[in-house]
Amino acid sequence: MIQSIHKGIEIEMEAHQLPHGMWRCDYTLIKHPERNRTFHHGDEEFATMDLAYERTLQAARDAIDKEMKGQPDEEIKNPPRQVRI
Repeated sequence: MIQSIHKGIEIEMEAHQLPHGMWRCDYTLIKHPERNRTFHHGDEEFATMDLAYERTLQAARDAIDKEMKGQPDEEIKNPPRQVRI
């Protein structure tokens, strides 16, 4: 499972290898703080697991952008500090 965040919405992706060797990837969008989940079943097949994750991540980001169109971006309330080393 791979996780990412886009515009304050968590993306969880899980790839599955099909019997004939191709890969399919599902993703779940999780809105915080309520942790509302929206599951999206993957319907495309890819030759490699990396390609499945890459294309699914882009599809998830596109879905978030479409859903949030016209809404202001969320601000990070406590952004991470930058530390000089």
